[in-house]
Amino acid sequence: MTAPLLSDDEIREAVVETLDSLPGWVHQRMGDVVVIVEDTGPPGLMGLYDPIGGLRRIVIYRHTNHDVEQVRRTVLHEIGHHFGMDENQLRELGYG
Repeated sequence: MTAPLLSDDEIREAVVETLDSLPGWVHQRMGDVVVIVEDTGPPGLMGLYDPIGGLRRIVIYRHTNHDVEQVRRTVLHEIGHHFGMDENQLRELGYG
């Protein structure tokens, strides 16, 4: 049995709470990165950092983030990619 999906409001609130919990220096260094929530994405993908085309964005996929803690880890994982971290580094920090 799969876990129920978070509602649109619940996942957006989890994203905002995660972003709000970051220190000021992270916000300053992130610049104009846009964080959006989409219902679905590629199978198994929880999020994506997309720096291509001038618009740097983080996409969080609702269908693979089943609880608030998973949303938090996914947002932090994708922010790590923004700062140049690879999968191994993120895994070592517990965000892989």
